[in-house]
Amino acid sequence: MKKIYLLLSASLFMLLGGITACDDNSLSNDEVYIPDPQMISDEDDGISPEPTTESVIRIQPENKHQEIDGFGCNFGWAEAVYGCTKREQIMDDLYGENGLRFNVYRGEVCASSASKDGKTFNFKTNENYHLGAHSSEAKALFNSDADKFKEYAQLWIIDYLCKKKRMDIYYFFSVWTPPIVWKSFGEGETESGGSGSFNSDYSKEYAEFLTGFAKAFKDKFGINVYGMSGWNEPDQAMGGWDGCLWGNQQMVDFCIDYLRPELNKQGLQDTKIIYGELPWWANAVDWVKTSLENNPSLVDADIVAAGHGYSTVDSNILPMAAAEEKGIHVWQTETCDDKTRDETWNDAMKWAKNYHDYLTKARTNAIVWWAGARQCSTTGENLLQTNAWDFSDDYYRVDRYYSIGQFSRYIQRGSIRVDVETVSTTANRIPRDLSASAYIKDDTYTIVLVNKSQSKAFDTLLEIEGKEFDSMISYTSNSSVKWLRKKLNPSSTGKRYVNVPKYSVVTITGKFREKGTQTER
Repeated sequence: MKKIYLLLSASLFMLLGGITACDDNSLSNDEVYIPDPQMISDEDDGISPEPTTESVIRIQPENKHQEIDGFGCNFGWAEAVYGCTKREQIMDDLYGENGLRFNVYRGEVCASSASKDGKTFNFKTNENYHLGAHSSEAKALFNSDADKFKEYAQLWIIDYLCKKKRMDIYYFFSVWTPPIVWKSFGEGETESGGSGSFNSDYSKEYAEFLTGFAKAFKDKFGINVYGMSGWNEPDQAMGGWDGCLWGNQQMVDFCIDYLRPELNKQGLQDTKIIYGELPWWANAVDWVKTSLENNPSLVDADIVAAGHGYSTVDSNILPMAAAEEKGIHVWQTETCDDKTRDETWNDAMKWAKNYHDYLTKARTNAIVWWAGARQCSTTGENLLQTNAWDFSDDYYRVDRYYSIGQFSRYIQRGSIRVDVETVSTTANRIPRDLSASAYIKDDTYTIVLVNKSQSKAFDTLLEIEGKEFDSMISYTSNSSVKWLRKKLNPSSTGKRYVNVPKYSVVTITGKFREKGTQTER
């Protein structure tokens, strides 16, 4: 019960029927009690009709696979968030409880943080980056120093997340290009256009630069700098954006001989090295395999094996077995549709299948989308579409936001992916192109069902091998509903079932218990 004091209006006074009021219109020395707001409960509270289907989706908790580290997005376009008057809502939509509940952040270490001669660093953490989204100061900075504007944007974003007490986020940072002074240029290459290769003569300086950034941000915000990546797509210095080529052995040597020792020296022993980040997943698999086969001691550098998911056909979504065998976690650290723009539910279902495949076929521990928010016109790079590129005043959620949320909102960090068995009957056949995965953490479970059939909905029983369900909630997204919540109570015989609409993603969560035990309420 909660105690409150009410102001009396005339109508309320009539309803209360003669309670004496004071001169100030408050209730006279009477403590009025009302019940606490009702919390939405996940516990069973009724009996469902007896199911007619005999088809089954069964969790097999003893058949274990990878641990889940989380889901997130990149802020390579941080300035698109910084320049939006609704930037707080954007961040809440991405990381908040009512949004995607992301817990991984990929940011950028900008070359502009170093002086042109590479001898001094300024990561701007002590400057005033709290500029209004449409303020004259912000617009002047954008027009005069776009690099600093981008750095301020990232500082503001991380500051906001910390103020919202989102300290569970794994922050990691990549470099698109080191300072030009630390690069080499071959015949025909220019210092602009993203060309050039890293010059290993500057390995010590570069390690100090990356470590200095990590330490400055940790000291400023108290964040968990989970990882540092000194490269972005190191085998493809393509035109159109900053880039820098690295050789495979060159990257290994830098990690082992320079970056790991410098991180340890500066008290960042827990900060991992995000290794690889090639643009095409199959190439990243080969890159990591070559690195580990030729340099077994690379595992001691405490790496996360990483690749991007571009131009990826289903057959190329492969496990990084070389990393798995050594206990190294595998992250897919960037993906989007960089060629076409589609905001329909068709696109959302494509990405639901893609996320499922990276979790079950590539066996990744984390998946990171590309742009959380920005304006796009010809590509599908974002989850939130702002109404202008530089200084916007509104945005909306693209449909893929919701299908990705079916994973990110409900699969907990620390969950272990386990096998799922489907047993279909002729009377109520489960579509062949259903993609099903399951995750367990302690006594909780999550099942994600991606029904790619555009014509067939179905009912199915849900079971967990060797155990019993203690509660069950489903969340459904399709073209007409998003994250629709429904409690799935047991039938009178204890059976539980779910309806899976056609062309939908359904996530089922709850608790389980050992058979024959009863959970206290």
